[in-house]
Amino acid sequence: MKFFLLFFSILISLSSCLTSREVAFASRNNNVCKTLNGKVVVYAIFVDSKETKPWTNFDIQSTLDSIQRAMDWVIVQAQSNQIPLDIQIEYHKNASGQIPLRYAFVRKTLYSTLFTIPISRGIRDTDNWANTLARKAGKSLDIDTSEVVRTANKMNDRERLIARLRDMHGTDNVALIYFINNYHKDEVSVAMHTGSDWQIEYAIVSHKSPSVIAHEFLHLFGAWDLYYSHRLLGLPRRHEKRMNKKFPNEIMAFAYRDIDTLQISEFTKYCIGWNNKLDKRYSRLVLGRRWRPLVY
Repeated sequence: MKFFLLFFSILISLSSCLTSREVAFASRNNNVCKTLNGKVVVYAIFVDSKETKPWTNFDIQSTLDSIQRAMDWVIVQAQSNQIPLDIQIEYHKNASGQIPLRYAFVRKTLYSTLFTIPISRGIRDTDNWANTLARKAGKSLDIDTSEVVRTANKMNDRERLIARLRDMHGTDNVALIYFINNYHKDEVSVAMHTGSDWQIEYAIVSHKSPSVIAHEFLHLFGAWDLYYSHRLLGLPRRHEKRMNKKFPNEIMAFAYRDIDTLQISEFTKYCIGWNNKLDKRYSRLVLGRRWRPLVY
């Protein structure tokens, strides 16, 4: 099993009004999933294709159980940090009660579709896959009859689906996660566009593990892969070794462990909006001495 960080999605952005060393994370306070607090809706879409194992009722229920366990763990972490958090889990099913949608990747698997050359083509094809499924899922939702809605919400992509879900549940925080039934294969799970200000972020999960689900969920709210960040910033590998020693149970570094053995580090708390300031010790550990994270 492998995890890949889409480095173009978790980049840091420099603000022109700040000094050259102050840095704002593009994944924080950005897009749909801004900071992890208040009311959050996790919207799951189960997807079948001829290249994946079919979703049985048992598979769906066991995955929903894993989602619930993952979200319960996140809520406990929030409570221990005095963060108000209510996570509601919803999933797509049509009027007849059927759950899985059927739609294949362009190149059979998520890995081969996304990690093609050029990578821009892989991103485009994966986004088109996600938009087609969002359109299919959106058509099964109740029509918005609110008097304040003056124009029809045509369900043609992720943005329109998210807009409808926000209206239905009365919250800005909607985490869109696609589930493919490939836990028995060597397939990836990814979070897309987590640092974008114009593409709706979403995750694709190919495993049932609660820790993997929580890992990708936290990505949507700005968390970094801490096993990879030193490479993005051009730091020596010793930074990764020091991080592993300082954060031995960090979920953003060890996603395949039992979730009950994992924790959320001070750096991740800062990334997801649970802390407005990052202690210098953790800043230098992850970012080196060149960058100073903003105080929000």
